[in-house]
Amino acid sequence: MKKFPAATAAAFAVTAVPSLLQFALPSLETALRRDPARIADGEWWRLGTSLLVQGGGPVGAAFNLVSLLVLGVIAERALGPVRWIACYLAGAAAGQAAGTWLGLVDAGNSIGVCGLAGGLAVAVALGRADRFAGSVAAFYALLLVGGIFTGSVTVIVATAVIGAAGAQLIAHRNRLPLPVFPAIVVATGLVLAVLADLHGPALLGGAAMAGVVAGALGAAPRSAR
Repeated sequence: MKKFPAATAAAFAVTAVPSLLQFALPSLETALRRDPARIADGEWWRLGTSLLVQGGGPVGAAFNLVSLLVLGVIAERALGPVRWIACYLAGAAAGQAAGTWLGLVDAGNSIGVCGLAGGLAVAVALGRADRFAGSVAAFYALLLVGGIFTGSVTVIVATAVIGAAGAQLIAHRNRLPLPVFPAIVVATGLVLAVLADLHGPALLGGAAMAGVVAGALGAAPRSAR
C-alpha cells in the first residue's frame, strides 16, 4: 500500500477551513490577504496567512482547493512529504516575493500549488514521476495562462481552449516524449514571469527547489520512465 499523503492532507485541512469560512465572514479575507502596503508597515505575517484564504471568489477557492488536493497527492507520491513541503514553500515564497514587488493585493494558495507543479516537472525530468504526473503538472501550468486574460468572455473562451488542449495532453500522454511535460511547465513559468504574473516565479521556484534536492530523489522504478 502507498503511504497516506499526510503533507497534502494537512495542508488541505489548514487551507480549506479558513478558505470556506471567509464566505461566512467576508472580513476574514481582508484581514489575512497579502497587502504590500501593510506588509511594509510591519504586518509581515500576511505573507503566510494570505495562503489560507482565497481572493478569487467561490470559483477561485474551489479551483485552488481541488488543485491542491489533486496535485498534492501526485507530487507527494513522487517527491515524498519533506520535499513536498520544500517545493510548496518555495513556490509560495517566490510567488509572495513577486506579488509584493508588483504591489498586488490578493490571496490564495495557488502559488504553493505552483511550487508542487514545478517540483513535479523536475521529478519527471529525473524519471521519478511518470507521464501521468507530468501531464497533470503541465495541464495545471497551462490553465494558469488563462489568468492573464481580461474580460469574462475572453477568460471563458481561453479557459475552454486551454482545458481542451490540456485534456488531449493527458489523454495522449503516452505518445509524447517524457521531456515534453517538464518543458511545458518551465516554459509556462518563464512566460508568466515575463508577463509579470506571480504564478511564473512560483512555478520556477518549485522547480528550483526540487533541483536543489535532486541528488536525494533517488532512482525511479523502471515503470516510471
